[in-house]
Amino acid sequence: MPTAPRVTASTAPFPLRAIAAALLASATLLALPADAAPQDEVTVKKKTVNGVVADVYSWYDSRGLLRTVALKRQGEGNPGNGGYAVQMTYRPNKNTTVRADDPGGNDGGFGYFVGHEGYRTFTNNDYGTVAGKVFGTDDSPLGRRFPVTGKSKVAKNKKSAAHRFEMTYPRYGTRTPIPKDPNTGEFAEKTPIEKAANRKYETPVTITWTFQAGQDFPRIDIAVDLSGVGQPDRVNFDLRGPYGVLDFDHGKGLPVDKVMWGDRYHFETTQSPVVRNTPWTWNVANAGNRYTALIAGKYEMGLYEPRRFVKSMIVHGYANGRGKTSGNYRCDDADWTLPCDWEWPYQSLQYSLPYDNPNQPTTGKKIAWGSTAFYGTGDSLQQVFDGTTGDDFVGWPEAEVLRYSVCVVLGITKGDGLTKAAAAPDSALTCARQQIFD
Repeated sequence: MPTAPRVTASTAPFPLRAIAAALLASATLLALPADAAPQDEVTVKKKTVNGVVADVYSWYDSRGLLRTVALKRQGEGNPGNGGYAVQMTYRPNKNTTVRADDPGGNDGGFGYFVGHEGYRTFTNNDYGTVAGKVFGTDDSPLGRRFPVTGKSKVAKNKKSAAHRFEMTYPRYGTRTPIPKDPNTGEFAEKTPIEKAANRKYETPVTITWTFQAGQDFPRIDIAVDLSGVGQPDRVNFDLRGPYGVLDFDHGKGLPVDKVMWGDRYHFETTQSPVVRNTPWTWNVANAGNRYTALIAGKYEMGLYEPRRFVKSMIVHGYANGRGKTSGNYRCDDADWTLPCDWEWPYQSLQYSLPYDNPNQPTTGKKIAWGSTAFYGTGDSLQQVFDGTTGDDFVGWPEAEVLRYSVCVVLGITKGDGLTKAAAAPDSALTCARQQIFD
């Protein structure tokens, strides 16, 4: 039986073709802004953003709303180095775009690596770091101070894309390994103060951003290569990347109203705005993922690890306040209510709040990841005590590469917090998950 010919816009009589073409054009204009990717694709374009030459990635999230991330290029007339985000945008609705911009300054931009060297006791009884005490240099330089090489890759189906930055980050330590006392976590012997007994090691760091159509948040994968150190127990450091500052409140300069994080327990401040005398709770068990977040007005920026806490790729350090509330805790180092700065599991608001006025808020919006400072340690330390529980610890992986992933949350806050909701066991909020690079 012969089939009827199929009538399309290209084969229809002229009036029907014109109507079909007009309808198609109208639908396209309604669905997509002129510079946006198709609904199910990720695109990347070289653009100048706030005076910086950047690779701008665009995609539509789970609600069909446009998001972008602008990653600064190395060179091309840009000041300083590249390798981090200078702007991120999202749409809370189809008519509004919220921008999170690099505010400039020494620590502006987001996504670069930082690691703080662990403290130790030297043979002259000084206490400090090898970088500071022996070499007189910064023990935790910002990763944005070092040049990067960058590479972009789009998946064959265009539904995801990734950008990889590679750099070399300095780590200082001893020439002769010094293991840990497994009972205390302290070095088993004092560190020689002589420069000849210590040295600078170069550690390659790889930072990979991944973007995926239909997903809400980009993912950042970080790999720290320890092979150049040669063997365990020479260096000790923590993991604070991704790190940096974006004005995520759309340039309004709002004070931070709330600090939240999750490790073994959920932490949250309970009065706004946040000051050093703000009360808090840190004693409700966390069944989801690790996370940290700042809220200013209706705006929120946060980070979370895309795996359950019990399967986390990192381990946190010791804190007296973990498992407690401000009602049964006091910082021994200072006369204020918040946990001591060194106890915060993630670098956050603690170094932005003023020290001379415990009742003054801040508009500073630095946010970063965090971990114990024992990475680089070998088999002498197989558990780390966080103040409540001992966690199994591998400070020197067999492959000699430390790897972990973090998702970057931006949005209008709601309920108990957007980041906390994204990190919950039953979360409907989504993070890019495809692997683009081998």
